[in-house]
Amino acid sequence: MGLRILLVVSMVGFWFAMSPTSTLACKCGVPGTPEAQLADSALVFRGTVTSIESHRQEGWLTVGFDVATVWKGSDSDTLELYTPEDAAACGYPFELGVEYVVYSWDGIDIGRCGRTAPVEQAGEDLAAFATGASSDAEIGLPNTGNGGLVEAESAEDRTAAIAVVVVFGLLLFGVAGARLCGRRHDRMRNATRVDRT
Repeated sequence: MGLRILLVVSMVGFWFAMSPTSTLACKCGVPGTPEAQLADSALVFRGTVTSIESHRQEGWLTVGFDVATVWKGSDSDTLELYTPEDAAACGYPFELGVEYVVYSWDGIDIGRCGRTAPVEQAGEDLAAFATGASSDAEIGLPNTGNGGLVEAESAEDRTAAIAVVVVFGLLLFGVAGARLCGRRHDRMRNATRVDRT
């Protein structure tokens, strides 16, 4: 019975170790220019966060905004959008009272991947939308926010993570195998004793 429990625990542990949700964090590409992100988004606006609350769907937050300017999407004084609660699920870390330039790809959700950033870090975006100018190095107002960009993991990091998981799995199966061999040996010894009596 104990061996079965050990094997089940080993298999579950190995599955969690290999599960993408447990080993990978949010990965984003480099965000495009403000114009490219504007074209790819359903809603782009400048607004101040007025509320951050748990959403009825577990793992999500509802973020309320007082809207100052809408560059794309429905013009409204207030908006409520949604973001994953966990940064590993690409949730954006909004703060109450902070003003942001916000990009929503579907007009409902906001994630870390993209150009969403506090206004202080969105100079390139504000300059591009204010003048309609091309966003290049000549503007001189870089977007110092990375929109939650997480640097891509290197091949060495991925190889090291896989190696750790494989070694852990081999150790668990080795312990289970040793225990199984020990039990078989004990059974054979007990069977021999019974036959002699």
